[in-house]
Amino acid sequence: MPVQGEFAYGFNVAWRGDDQGDPYNRQAAELVQQAGFGWVRIQVEWKALEPQPGQWDYRPLDRVVSAYAPLGIKILATIVEPPEWARDPSGQELLSDYGTFEEAMRRLARRYRGQIQAWEIWNEQNLSYAYGGQVKLEPYCRLLQAGYEGVKKADPDILVVFGGLTPTGVNDPAIAIDDVKYLEDFYALEDGNCAKYFDVLGVHANATHNPPDTMWPDNPGPGPGWQDHPSFYFRRAEQLRAVMEAHGDTRPVWITEFGWTTANQAPGYEYGANVSEEEQAQYLVRAFEIARTQWPWVTGMFVWNLNFSTIVGPEDEKAPWSVVNADWSPRPAYEALKQMPKS
Repeated sequence: MPVQGEFAYGFNVAWRGDDQGDPYNRQAAELVQQAGFGWVRIQVEWKALEPQPGQWDYRPLDRVVSAYAPLGIKILATIVEPPEWARDPSGQELLSDYGTFEEAMRRLARRYRGQIQAWEIWNEQNLSYAYGGQVKLEPYCRLLQAGYEGVKKADPDILVVFGGLTPTGVNDPAIAIDDVKYLEDFYALEDGNCAKYFDVLGVHANATHNPPDTMWPDNPGPGPGWQDHPSFYFRRAEQLRAVMEAHGDTRPVWITEFGWTTANQAPGYEYGANVSEEEQAQYLVRAFEIARTQWPWVTGMFVWNLNFSTIVGPEDEKAPWSVVNADWSPRPAYEALKQMPKS
């Protein structure tokens, strides 16, 4: 468990598990270290690790862990994407047997004990495409419990993070469930029993082009657009915290994804044209300041993202969120985060 008062300054990082992975991952790890950040968040596909029941290939994950652990950088690993053999063929459940996931998480937590300090169970499970069909809460409850119990059997000190919910402004299970409504309903499941199975609540707080101090409706920001729902603001995290507090929950929150994209070629991300590279830098630093001075319940933040620009093309929506360029040169945001006080 993190020591009292420790704040997890983190980056979401792209990584490679192929033969070219070692130099790539080392280069990213060195940038994290040079910025003075102590954590990274990586996404790990279960289907790649265990493509067939009991047939494990740890080599890709070993590669990325070996880049960060020697530098003392801690890892939050987000487990996603079940293998086909583990899925429920009827589509009614996420898995046909949640015991397979419990065993997988026990195995992974044990193998990477001391190297992966936290496991996040799924990512943006309030989105239908991330969930794998019409969004339902009950199957995620069973998945979260299985993952939690598997991790804790391996090492009770490893953190289990509730999968980060993403703000959507949509409440249609065929597309997405609003993150605040999802969390409210999750606390009500099984008389609150489902909410027992995490140490940290993961949330996402991407803010379109709105500066971090703004919030709808009283201070909607300069626009244009993206000003008619609280989902479009960094301070949306406050509303998720209010749900926790309404249920007497004092556990901490990690903002496992937050950031601002600059000009973005991908459809749906046109708002990035309203954020300059200098503003991206200012907004990221200010977001940390808000959390550190106003939100004592936030104990970790992971910038989206460090280096996806180096692994995807410029047309990919992930590239302009990066704080380094495609050639690994720093953008103003990286330099600002490097200079930012961390305590």
